[in-house]
Parts: sequence; C-alpha cells; structure tokens
Amino acid sequence: MSGFDTIVVVDWSARSAPSPVKETADAIWVAVAGAAGASCQYHRTRAAAMVALTSLFEAELAAGRRVLAGFDFPFGYPRGFARAVTGSDDPLGLWQHLAQRIEDGDDNSNNRWAVAAALNDGFPGVGPFWGCPPTHHDPRLPQKGSLRSFKGLPERRRVEESLPGAQPCWKLFTTGSVGSQALLGIPRLQALRAAFGPQLSVRPFEDSVTPITLVEVYPSLIAGAVATLQDKAEIKDRAQVRVLAEALAALDGPVLERLTREGCPQEGWILGAGQEGLLTDALGLTRATGQDWLSS
Repeated sequence: MSGFDTIVVVDWSARSAPSPVKETADAIWVAVAGAAGASCQYHRTRAAAMVALTSLFEAELAAGRRVLAGFDFPFGYPRGFARAVTGSDDPLGLWQHLAQRIEDGDDNSNNRWAVAAALNDGFPGVGPFWGCPPTHHDPRLPQKGSLRSFKGLPERRRVEESLPGAQPCWKLFTTGSVGSQALLGIPRLQALRAAFGPQLSVRPFEDSVTPITLVEVYPSLIAGAVATLQDKAEIKDRAQVRVLAEALAALDGPVLERLTREGCPQEGWILGAGQEGLLTDALGLTRATGQDWLSS
C-alpha cells in the first residue's frame, strides 16, 4: 500500500447552532480531490458532516482506494497536558477522555464550556483554557488569556511556535478560537477511530499504514496561493479547502507519505509545516517573480 488516491480537507466549525441554509463562511466545508478533480460540500452541522464523511470513507474502502483526510484543528495539546488530565502522555488516550466528556448534539448544541471549565478545575489557579460568551459567564474561563493565573503548561505546541498566525489551543472564544474547534472536533475523530478500527490511523501519533489516514492541516500555510487561485465569487473557506486538497493531491506519493510522518508524536503536527514551498510548487505557482505565494 503506497500513496493516497483520495484527499479530503475539512474546514471545521465550533458553531453552537446550525449554520445558515445559504452557503457561508465560518461553517463546515469539505473538499475532496482525486483523479476526477476536486469538489466541495457545505455542511450546516458537525453531525451532518460526519455522516457524509463516514459514507465517503466507506465508499473509498469498498473501491480499494486509500484516503488522506485533513482537519483544520489541533489534534493535540502542548506537552504535559495529556499527562495532567489522563496520567499518560498518549494523545489518543486524551482523545478517548474528551470523547467521554463532550456532548455534541445533531443541532450543534454542546457542553464545551462546561467541559473546559471542569478541565481547568484540575489545575491550580485559573487556566489553561480561557474565553466564553458573555451569556455564559464563568470565572473559571476568563475573558482574556492575560487574566489566567495558571502558568504550568506551554502556551503553544512546538509546531505553532514557528507559525505566529496560529492561535493557541487554550483560546475558546472570539476570532481564531481553535480551542473550541479542537474540543468539538477531537471527539468526532475518536468516533471515526471507533468505527473504522484498524483500517484508520492518525499521524503522527500512529505509524501504521492504513487505508484511511487522519492528519491535522492549516490552510493558512499557503494563504497567498489560496488568494491567487480563489475564484471571484468563491467563499474563502471553500477556496482554502479546495486549493489545499488540490496541492496535496498533486504531491508525489512518497513525498506526501513522508510529510504525514513528520512532527511530534505527543503534541501532534500540522501537515506541511516548514515545507510550504512543496505545497505551492505542487500547485504550479512560480515564486520566481519574488511574490510571496505562501503567506501574502
């Protein structure tokens, strides 16, 4: 088994209610790229997206095709968090723990604020998680990160230290609140692990070669390329997943396989971090003009 036949890139959402019927930004967008080109789907809820993804994975398995599925939220937390919560550094053990605590309804209603506050209760002082809506005032989740008193964990994972635009996973509310996306995304991925068993692996946490491989992605790695290739009336979120899926699909199989194995097996890693030029080159964009296709 070598190479990937189908690439899936998912722009996740932590909305607490269904997204509008009309396609919009800040919702769930799924791009699928393969031999027939790329297509995109819009989903109003996390539950609907997971039904569609499960169906897609089952169809690809039946057809004997190998799938790489990327999701744009952190797969792990800064070193020390998993051990503090579960007693082990195993990030997939933390996945199981979060899946047991998070409740996420078919209508996007969820208990992430309560879970985050309860996790904070396990640490001295206030933190590490912060942020929640004013309507859900909870002193255990201060409105600003600077109001936290707990300082016992790194603010960022190693992969984020070289990506100044990436937000820390402790941030739960307002722009760039990837912390909420992770709390609501990881349990959904754990459900995929339970459903597909040994046919699915998570990189770089697991080394096995399987028909379905899950990875963490960050479309902003190639923000300039996305802006260049975005169609005039195309929603940015749609363009991001489409262009990244096309870039990954265009990479040589051994190169892409190698990228999935890079990074920290405890904290997780963003696929392609530090290798942005490979993604841009795969899209056929030249950097000879001096324009920064990666991040402009």
